[in-house]
Amino acid sequence: QRVDCAIRIGELSDSSLVGTRLADNQRVVVASPHYLGRAGTPQSPHDLKHHECLSLAAHSGQNRGWLFRIDGQTQAVRIQGSMACSDGSVLHAWCLEGFGLAWRSLWEVRQDIQDKRLVTVLDTFRAPPSGIFALMPERRLTPPKGRGLIDWLKYHYQRPDYWLA
Repeated sequence: QRVDCAIRIGELSDSSLVGTRLADNQRVVVASPHYLGRAGTPQSPHDLKHHECLSLAAHSGQNRGWLFRIDGQTQAVRIQGSMACSDGSVLHAWCLEGFGLAWRSLWEVRQDIQDKRLVTVLDTFRAPPSGIFALMPERRLTPPKGRGLIDWLKYHYQRPDYWLA
């Protein structure tokens, strides 16, 4: 079975696939006000070792840690917690329920932040955005339909109001 195009969130590792950057993906650490009231608010990424951190399962890439800007460098900080899953919507629900902190894409939690169901923490340590990429086997053989899809995604993903919907 052949795949013409795949979408990946996160920086690309060395690969034989050709990537086209569609948009930036900003991640934030969020928690419910209930969790923060009970457990306190971390003041630095190193404080995460004293918190329940909700994570995606090992195959998600989060096993390297959550990325932060510390002393001018982007660094991965290993997190710990007793709850991990393979479904981002489950992790989001756990965070809303007050089970711990989560490292989520801003487009995923923006409405919850605006509605005060979630609060961002560690904003001064926020790492630069990573990318959202379209991946293709090779550029020169991209069929017109694939090129059209990529152009359409680029156009919509790069509009700030797209992520507010």
